[in-house]
Amino acid sequence: MLSQKTRYAIRAMQHLADHYGKGPVQLAEISEKQNIPANFLTVILSELSRMGIVASQRGKDGGYWLALPPVDITYGDLIRVMRGSLALVPCASRFAHEKCKNCVAEGECRTRALMLQVRDRTAELLDAIRLSDPIQPLPAFSEEDFEDR
Repeated sequence: MLSQKTRYAIRAMQHLADHYGKGPVQLAEISEKQNIPANFLTVILSELSRMGIVASQRGKDGGYWLALPPVDITYGDLIRVMRGSLALVPCASRFAHEKCKNCVAEGECRTRALMLQVRDRTAELLDAIRLSDPIQPLPAFSEEDFEDR
């Protein structure tokens, strides 16, 4: 699962992408429209700023904006920046690999082989979708969606 911080970062970046080229967006607006605590949002936007993805300006007319065009930012990029990896288990990570504790040898582990496939397909999908791509919300699940499972 994505951390709350990563989910907030994605929503903030979507908001900035929607306002790309229209000037700075104030933190209070992002916080209110995206339902993100302002203190937490400040930390997230500071991190994204240090990474060169977001730019900011202080003052009355200040705010935040994307430092790169939305077409140049993928959801895979965002998740890697915030989370460090797309892998569900550390032994399947391409950039933050760690051996799992209490497991069989990596070369014998079928779970690792499966998770590498999941990681690679997830990367393909998330690296193909950009902040500039339209994503339409879907209806909320109903109780019937969970019956007989």
